[in-house]
Amino acid sequence: RGYCRTFCRACPFHPALAILHERNMRAVCDAGCAILAMNPPHRIGIATYGLGSSITVAAASTGVALIGDYALLHSGINALIDVYERRLPLLCIVLANNRMGMTGGHPVPEILRYIAWADPVVCAADDAEALRRALVSQEGPSTVVIEGTCPEGARHVTLEYRDL
Repeated sequence: RGYCRTFCRACPFHPALAILHERNMRAVCDAGCAILAMNPPHRIGIATYGLGSSITVAAASTGVALIGDYALLHSGINALIDVYERRLPLLCIVLANNRMGMTGGHPVPEILRYIAWADPVVCAADDAEALRRALVSQEGPSTVVIEGTCPEGARHVTLEYRDL
């Protein structure tokens, strides 16, 4: 109690999360690293339910889903197909680090070939201008794939809650 885990200090996705935070965009976070967006310093996440569930839950609530590439392939892709078929207003943000970050860093297949039908916008994690243009809500579904490489040997950081 009194402590939380947050993203690695050198996490490539900090810029995207900072943009979401400054725009007050609340996301449903998926299991995996995305769940850490619920904690300081970003605090953009409002809920998490299980691997691959953020897309379905966000489509019926916040309109913003934050999911990792593995979670998307594992079980989130079915929900993404449904969202596009029904033309629901959802911004699906995929943190693509090509690894199962919370389970030992095992490699993940390249996701773009599986979601090409969604015409995703692909941004480098360190391209702030492209991220600012891409991370906006639409009237229909949109998918943004943010590509970043996790620092070798990096670990989640533990922070003490000081402002509670």
